[in-house]
Amino acid sequence: MPNLSYLLATKREDAQVKSYAILCGILLIAFGFFTYTKWQEYSTITTFVDKNTSYIAALKEQGANEKALFESKKNSINQLKSEIEANLIEVFPSSDAYTELTRKFDTFEQKLSTKDSVFEVSNIEYQSVVKKDNYSILPLRMSIRSSKANFEKFLHYIETSGSLADKVRLMDVSSVRLNFENNSDLSGKKEEIINFSVQINAYFR
Repeated sequence: MPNLSYLLATKREDAQVKSYAILCGILLIAFGFFTYTKWQEYSTITTFVDKNTSYIAALKEQGANEKALFESKKNSINQLKSEIEANLIEVFPSSDAYTELTRKFDTFEQKLSTKDSVFEVSNIEYQSVVKKDNYSILPLRMSIRSSKANFEKFLHYIETSGSLADKVRLMDVSSVRLNFENNSDLSGKKEEIINFSVQINAYFR
């Protein structure tokens, strides 16, 4: 019959094995839970990184598109600015530019004057420049013989001056004096002719 000390040693050894097995099981469960938790964190971080990478790529593409759009708009704006500055030189010149203004009146006269409707500029008298704070005025007096229709066209020409589209020097009428005459053409048809003297202010920088 085994002695008592041997039986006690055997039981103690079995208890130790069981305790070790339980401890290993607990450690295995803990390790499994830790690994699962970390894997979940890694998976979440990976998903977040992937989303951020896609978002950054989309932002870069959007930025490139915005830059290209800006460059195209910038070129258009610069072109428009150049056109406006070029037109502004004619509409609101940096000097009195009376020679160019005389040429414009000559061109306008040639455009209006026909055998059926007269428009004749007999005299242009430029006067002394008047300087203001931010601009200057070139006063001038014109003597014109015109049909009624062309007289109205001339007034409209002065009234709409300053338009960048029409490139007409900025002007206004300060006074006008009229007298009328009757004129008959070759067919005997009477046409009302207006002789008028007009005082005009032409503006420049």
